Parts: sequence; structure tokens; C-alpha cells
Amino acid sequence: MVLGDDALEEGPSGQVQADVEPANDPETLFILESIVQRLEPRDSHHVRDMITQRGWISGALFMSSALFWWIAVNKGAAKVNDAEIPTSLIGAFDFGALSLIVPTLVLAATLVMVIGREKGNATLSQAGGLLVVLALFYIIEPALLHFSDIGLDTALFASGRLLLLAVMIHFASRFMFDAMLLQWVRASMLNMGVDVFPTPQESAYEGQADEEPPYA
Repeated sequence: MVLGDDALEEGPSGQVQADVEPANDPETLFILESIVQRLEPRDSHHVRDMITQRGWISGALFMSSALFWWIAVNKGAAKVNDAEIPTSLIGAFDFGALSLIVPTLVLAATLVMVIGREKGNATLSQAGGLLVVLALFYIIEPALLHFSDIGLDTALFASGRLLLLAVMIHFASRFMFDAMLLQWVRASMLNMGVDVFPTPQESAYEGQADEEPPYA
């Protein structure tokens, strides 16, 4: 039997049951709002543009990192005597292995820190900090500990290449994860039927609140 617009179904026991939509998850809404506040998209169309922009920047940086590694490490190892660089104190990795380990550590650190920040998880943020410190140790180890064995120029060049790889991978992964988060925000808003963008009235109120009061 249908009353008005509400469709009621009769269960096996003869009781009448109504279809009720589940409420939106408060934690999901909180994460959506935090992402929007941090990245500051204006509306859904701006979200799409930001996804596209961050996506191609991330891809360009990843490709630049791969080409730099191929030219400066893989092909140029013999010319700059990378084989003479002592193995690392932690793990006994040679320079070729470190050139792959350091970007991997940076990528993993960026991922866990992004997840920890958005979810407010202190454990993930702590794990990200540990990975960052380990990556930094591998980067500065040639210049700090092995310069007397291989020469200052070779040591600085080795640390410089690792640093440049780490920086490019960090920004590439940041743009990639931001694009993925924005894509998730856009899909979640469509599926949940919510709008987490600030209204023009709220934006105007915040702008007025930031203004300094007039002097008497």
C-alpha cells in the first residue's frame, strides 16, 4: 500500500517496513571538508580543473625523475666513478640501490603522511617522519661520512643527485595524492548528494572577520 510519496513494504511477519536512507558518515564528511579547506577549490568545476592540473604536473615530474635517474645514475655511473662510493652504513646498499631506495622512501613517506593528516592519525604521521629521516640519512651520508674516501666533489655530487631525486619524487607524489583526493571528493559529493563548498555568504563573512577593526 502506498501512502503519499512513501513506499512501505510488508515484511514476512506482517509488519510494515519503510525504506530509510542511511545517514552520511560524519568522519567522511569531516575528511571531505578538511580536504576542501586545505586545497581551497571554489566549486565542482574548479575541482575538475585542479585534478587535471595536478595530474599532468605529477606525471611530468615522475617522468623527469625517471629521465634524470637514467642519465645521471644509470648511464653516468661509470664516468663519475659511482662504484667507488662506499656502501651505506644501514643496509650496506651501493649507490645504485640507494638511487632507487631513496625515492621509494620519499614516496612512501608522502603517502603515509597524507593519509595521517587527512584522517588525523598520529601513528601514520609518526611513521612518515621516520621514513623521512631515514631517507635524509641516505642522502647526506656520502657527503657527510665518505668525503674523505672518495673526495669532496664526488661525495657532494652523489648526495646532490639523491637530493634532487628525492625533491622531484616528493612534489610528484604530493601532486598525485592531491589529485586523487580531489577526485575522491568529487565522486563522494556526487554519490552522497552533499555540498562541502563554502557558500558565498560564508566566504564573505570570513573575509569580513579577517579585516582589522577601524581605529577610533
